[in-house]
Formats: sequence, structure tokens, C-alpha cells
Amino acid sequence: MNRYEKIRESIVAGSFYSNDPYVLRLQIEDFLKNAKNHNLKDIKAIICPHAGYIYSGQVAAFSYKQIEDKKYDSIIIISPSHSEYFDFISVYDGDAYNTPFGKINIDKERSRLLADYDKNIKFSEHGHYNEHSVEVQLPFLQYIYKDFRFIPVVIGAQNKKNIECIGKAVGDIFANQNILIIASTDLSHYHQYGEALALDKEVEKLVSEFDIDNLENEFLKNNIEMCGGGPVIAAMMAAKKMGANKAVILKYQNSGDVSGEKQAVVGYLSAAIFTEKTSRLSDNPGEKSRNENESENTADENDLTSMELNDSRKKLLLEIARKSLVSSVLKTNVSYPDVSDSVLNEKCGAFVTLSISGNLRGCIGNIRASAPLWETVRKMAREAALSDPRFYPVSKNEIDDIEIEISVLSPFILINDTSQIEVGRHGLFIKKGFHQGLLLPQVAADYNWDTVEFLGQTCRKAGLPELCWKEKNCEIYIFSATVFSEEQFGR
Repeated sequence: MNRYEKIRESIVAGSFYSNDPYVLRLQIEDFLKNAKNHNLKDIKAIICPHAGYIYSGQVAAFSYKQIEDKKYDSIIIISPSHSEYFDFISVYDGDAYNTPFGKINIDKERSRLLADYDKNIKFSEHGHYNEHSVEVQLPFLQYIYKDFRFIPVVIGAQNKKNIECIGKAVGDIFANQNILIIASTDLSHYHQYGEALALDKEVEKLVSEFDIDNLENEFLKNNIEMCGGGPVIAAMMAAKKMGANKAVILKYQNSGDVSGEKQAVVGYLSAAIFTEKTSRLSDNPGEKSRNENESENTADENDLTSMELNDSRKKLLLEIARKSLVSSVLKTNVSYPDVSDSVLNEKCGAFVTLSISGNLRGCIGNIRASAPLWETVRKMAREAALSDPRFYPVSKNEIDDIEIEISVLSPFILINDTSQIEVGRHGLFIKKGFHQGLLLPQVAADYNWDTVEFLGQTCRKAGLPELCWKEKNCEIYIFSATVFSEEQFGR
């Protein structure tokens, strides 16, 4: 060890986790063996608890299990400050952290990029030397990766200014890099078991719905409890800018489940935030539809065939979408090609998806056949570029990198018999009261769902119980989709 290195030594080895490397390795190995791998492909961030391993280690293992087979160029751990107050974001100014497994070097180059981004992000010791919530993540990472570099970040005051500052900084700087973000948090503290479950369920709901705005609002109003709420919100904001569009809860339990003491418990959650394949358009949270009060179009089953979209028509629609994207972002007027083709003037629903290097950058659709197809594509391209609530508006520097994909929807058909559903061919739209959800045909095929699972998942997308499709007042519609992209036809 270089005697001039500034090393942050472990402060909770021997209390939060074993200080014996052999015992610690066996403990982590056992945790990971008992955790389920969900086979998620493009994980941008994970949420992990930071209590003693005897209480939260198994929950944390569910997050780390998802990244066992993945490689990252660097890792950012964002944590709260439990014992020290400061109104800025502290990036550790030393050379390494140390645990019983050995030294982990700081990624100084990327740390500098963060500290240079905003005056509210500073190189500092504050929040590091007496804080456990970064440290307890490190043995898991050392077990999985052996040698890696990381950036320890501690948010002092968890206010709107600091949360959004670090979320934007990480997202802007590392948007196109292979970086993992770890948000360190526990949930509710010292409530009776049943009350804790109810409080923590609200957090689970907002995280799983990828509802960053409401999660932030509820946290800042103290309506939900997370000691690391700021890190969670910031990580989700950054992950969204990096292309993430979905979150999944991996495991929840509280200290009462471990100790049996139910009078004053602490809640623990693990979750993954990832990018769903762009072909699974409607499986992405936050997709919007227009004219939702209009009645659905119905047709005979024979009408549920792909519209006569030959290659020349597909190319023309892609050209219109590209022109709309460019004019919307640059705020310029463009001349669109004359569209006299009768097929392209048929009223039809469609989605437009924007992606960069395979990562979702925007997806908006109109599921109603309320306008000519070419006009729907033009409008949805603009909306996807500027108005997808999951992303910041597309910038002029991104235009050339964006690939466009269009999904043209057939008319919706109300069915009374679920045996009419052909998995792989049909998409589903389920409506009950004010709730509605849509999944495109390729989603069920991608996940190898059967009809019952497809129905249940569409109900969940609508915010309804999985078996709501069995209820008489639940409307089930089927449709098909024709999907094509610039990747197929060029620009």
C-alpha cells in the first residue's frame, strides 16, 4: 500500500457483517444461492438495503444476484448521510475504501467528471468516514467482481435541489457509458409490523410503476419513508436518462421477519431498474394514448389482418416520422411529402419508438383510429421526441443517433371468449372503469406466456388484479400490429 494513499477504512466490519474474510465469503455465497435470478438483460441501477447482514443481507442478495453475470466499466453508489448534515453532494476525495476483502480503488476520472458538473457536487470527506450505507454494499461487489473501481457519493440534505442535481449529473455524464448505479436505502423505521407493511407497500408501488415524479413528491412531503429516498429517486432519474424504462421489485421483508420481534421493525427492499427491449413497446411504463374518451373501433375478426403496408409505404411513413422528429427538436418548418395514398389516409392507431444504440429514448402512441395513419405517425414522432414523461426532450445533438421504429395497430375487437386470443399474433387491451392497459403482440411471445399469463399481465399493466379479466365488467379487446424501422429500410 502506498503510504500516501488516503484510505477510508471499514467502520462496521465486525458489527454489520463479519470481519473474517472466510466467514464473510461463506455468508455472501449463501445469500446469493438463496436469491432468484430474474434474467434481466440491461440493468442500469439496483436498489439495496444497508442494514446489518443478519437482517438485510438476504434482501440485498436479490439485487446483486441480477448482476452476477454482468460487467460494468464503473459503479456509482449513492447513499444518504445518517449522522452528518451538509447541504451538498459529497464525492469521496480519497483513493480507496477498505473492507475485510481488501482495498477497492476509487474511479478518480469519473469522480472528477461528477465534481466538475455542478457547484453543489464537491470532493469531500463529509458523509464518508462515519457512514455505513456505502460500505455495506462493497463486500457483495467484491465477491462478484473481485477487482473494480467505484464512485462513492453521499447526499447530505435530501432536498429537491440535491436529489435532482445528482440525478441529472449522473444521467447526463454517463448516459452512453456502461455504468451501474446502486441506491442504498432502508424503508420505514420502527413501526409496528402491520403499519410498516402498509407504509412500505406504497414505496413498492411507486418504484415498480417507475413513477419517479410521485415518488419524489411523496418523499419530500414525508408521506413515505426511506432513509435513502434521495439516492433512490436520483438513481431512477439517472437510469431513465440512461435508457431505463422499467423497474421490478425483487424482494421485500422487514426485520420482524428475521427476528420475530414485530413491535418496532425496519423495512428492506431490493429492486432492479432496467431497459426493456424496444420491441416490447407496451410493456414500458408511462406509455400514453390520446383521445381516451372516444369509443373503441370494432370490426369483424376477418379485419384483424395487417394493413396493406408495402415497403414503399413503410419507407414513406419513416420519412414522415424522421422529418417530424427533426423539425420538432430544431423548431423549424419542414415540407412533408404529399400523401394521397388511400392506405396511408385510413384512420389507424400507431406507436412511434425512438432508440439510441438499442436503448429506448422515447415511445408514444395513439391507440385510437382517430386520424389518418400518416398524420398519426407525424404527431406521435413529435410526442415521442418531446413529451414522453420518462425522458428529457430529445436534444439536437441526439438527432443523428436516433433510430425510429413504427408500430401500426389494427382495429380493436371486443371479445367475449378468451379462446379467441392467439398468443404471438394478438395484442391485448383490457379496460375496467377508469383503468386500462395495453400489451403488444410481441410481448407475450418474448416472455413465452400462455393466454392466462398474458391476460394477467395486461390486467397488471392496467393497475388491476391479475384475475380481473374473469369479471363480467372487464372488457377485453384483441388487435395485431405491423412493426418496421429505419434499421430495416435505412434513412
